[in-house]
Amino acid sequence: MAVRPLAAPCECEYPLRASVMPAETNGNVMSRASFAISLVLLCLVLCLSAALSLRFGAAPVTLDALFNDTIGLLESRAFRTVCAICVGAALAISGLMLQALTGNPLADPGITGINAGAALAAIALAYFTPFSSGMAILLAASVGAGLAGYTLWHLAGTDPVAGVGGIALRLPLAGLAIETLCLALAATLILADAEMQARYLRWISGAIPAVARTEIAPLAVISVLLVAGYFTCERLELLSLGAEQSDSLGRNPNRTVALVLACVTMLSGASVAIAGPLAFLGLLVPFVARSLAAGSLRRAYLLALPLGGCALVLADTIGRVIARPGEVHAGIIAALLGGPALIMVLRRVLRPTRWRAE
Repeated sequence: MAVRPLAAPCECEYPLRASVMPAETNGNVMSRASFAISLVLLCLVLCLSAALSLRFGAAPVTLDALFNDTIGLLESRAFRTVCAICVGAALAISGLMLQALTGNPLADPGITGINAGAALAAIALAYFTPFSSGMAILLAASVGAGLAGYTLWHLAGTDPVAGVGGIALRLPLAGLAIETLCLALAATLILADAEMQARYLRWISGAIPAVARTEIAPLAVISVLLVAGYFTCERLELLSLGAEQSDSLGRNPNRTVALVLACVTMLSGASVAIAGPLAFLGLLVPFVARSLAAGSLRRAYLLALPLGGCALVLADTIGRVIARPGEVHAGIIAALLGGPALIMVLRRVLRPTRWRAE
């Protein structure tokens, strides 16, 4: 009796590399009209999510009191909504770019430990220099994200220029080690000082700020990078053909990798500086965006912007409503919803081998 597999082990259903074919000719046909409709619908959903965020919160108020804004509630909720949209979009784009660069659908600034490295650096700066400016915290978080990313490459054994060589499991495992270590060190610094506990326990659990303190500089950086990042999509699509092909077409692969990693590092650092280390968002939103975009990285980029913002705004709104008069922070809601969603993604990405007897 011979035994043979029905499918190759761990066959991946997710496109590991961004296709350079136009979306109209890429297996899953997506016309320009359907893409435009999808983008408009997502933008409308984002606007609806923002309206719900302005209307509902931990404090139940009437519409008249809200729009008269006698207690500054509308201004506070508006700033909180803007922060959630920017951070959600930044995490979604950084995850999309990281997945396209590594060819790994499990690559994400949260799971790979990049956000945790940024959080540790920001907290360490605040611990040793309590009166640091917003720009200083942003730079520290970016440096921490960069160091965590550099460590990740070496632990996972990845050469992003030469291509991916069987790192589907090494990348998230190495990221888990980095994330656990960095968050443990960050928690140690926070718990060692009563003033740090008051300032940063809320932040490290993923709370969206309601009052502008040091968030203006990170918000400005995110806005610039979200626009600039779009122009790296062509380079990433060419790199997916291979380093030699990309170089022959006039796009230096080393420069592409450097640009993408710099963008991911700054986006992750700015996001952490605003809302702490949020998980799952940078993993799940790109997965949905690339499925809708039918293989076009540039279209996935545009779809990921409203998707990421909408996801975090809704998580923040849900957290404010379900625990009145208190609130559950957006990072906790994202983790509660992202855990089961990640299991579903893993079931699609890594299909187990099936055996049968003949």
